Amino acid sequence: MEQLARKLKDSMRTINLTMLLMLNLFFIVTLNLSFVTILVLLGVDRGFFFKNGCVSIGGALVAIYASCILMAVSIVVSIRLVLIKPFLRIMQAMNQLAAGNFTVRLQPNQHGYEPTEIRSFREAFNRAAEELSGTELLRKDFVNNFSHEFKTPIVSINGFADLLLDEGVSPDEQHEYLEIIRDESKRLAQLSNSVLLLNRIESQTILTDKEAFQLDEQLRQSILITQQKWRTKQLRFDAQLSPCVYNGSESLLKEVWLNLLDNAAKFSPEFGMIGIVLREEPRNIIVSVTDHGCGMSAETCRHIFEQFYQGDTSHKTQGNGLGLSMARKIIDLHGGIIAVDSQPGAGSCFTVTLVK
Repeated sequence: MEQLARKLKDSMRTINLTMLLMLNLFFIVTLNLSFVTILVLLGVDRGFFFKNGCVSIGGALVAIYASCILMAVSIVVSIRLVLIKPFLRIMQAMNQLAAGNFTVRLQPNQHGYEPTEIRSFREAFNRAAEELSGTELLRKDFVNNFSHEFKTPIVSINGFADLLLDEGVSPDEQHEYLEIIRDESKRLAQLSNSVLLLNRIESQTILTDKEAFQLDEQLRQSILITQQKWRTKQLRFDAQLSPCVYNGSESLLKEVWLNLLDNAAKFSPEFGMIGIVLREEPRNIIVSVTDHGCGMSAETCRHIFEQFYQGDTSHKTQGNGLGLSMARKIIDLHGGIIAVDSQPGAGSCFTVTLVK
């Protein structure tokens, strides 16, 4: 959107400069014609327009002078109708878009002729407005879902805390309620950490905490954390990790692996297998995480790394639409690439490519 606005301003400057040059040229021509006309008037006292049945020099100059005026007026009017007015419409639409009206669209010129540049601006603006409209819908859905994600564990904690105050609760029930309160507290902490991390990486453009560390050991620790978190599913992990030292942000990359592994565990069936591969190439380091879960459609794959996007719109699985978008941002900060290959019913494979 900023590029569109910058391009629009540059074009407006070009048009204004063109009009200024044309008006200056017209002014110079008019001044010269006026000067010559005055000289003719001073030297001729009769027969100014016609002399001996022919057009005199003075009449010719007046005709030329009038033609220049008509030509200048017609040029200015044409420029305003064909160029200035459409640009003003674009600027008004951009102001509406900036004010939060994501439904605004630019329509083709009703007078028929539309310069190629104006048409390109209009199409680019409509595409940008369409993308912003889609992002706004995702944001609203995220806010509603995120509010629900925060509210649910709080209500759960309060409810089971009240039950613990009941003197008739058995020791087994107390233990069960305390486990639920502990798990819901962890869930709240994870949500808070996601918000803080998102705020951190959104404003970050370069890495400031790069250091060399054992990437294979970091992946092993991430697997153990995920295995413990999803222990009730009794998942199996097939890790093929080549020894590898990488120079990057250890804390941020750990969030990437935890997100990918958590995502794989979330959508894997009980007793499912999750594959993790780490290998080195001459110029790159490749990390892949593969599950055999429900998979994703091509449409979901196209949007899965977008902020607020959730492939499971039914919200049957826990999630807030931030994990994979944060993972992509972190990999981007490292100059790498993250991609997904998935088909419905055939599982998913997320691949991260880091440059050495």
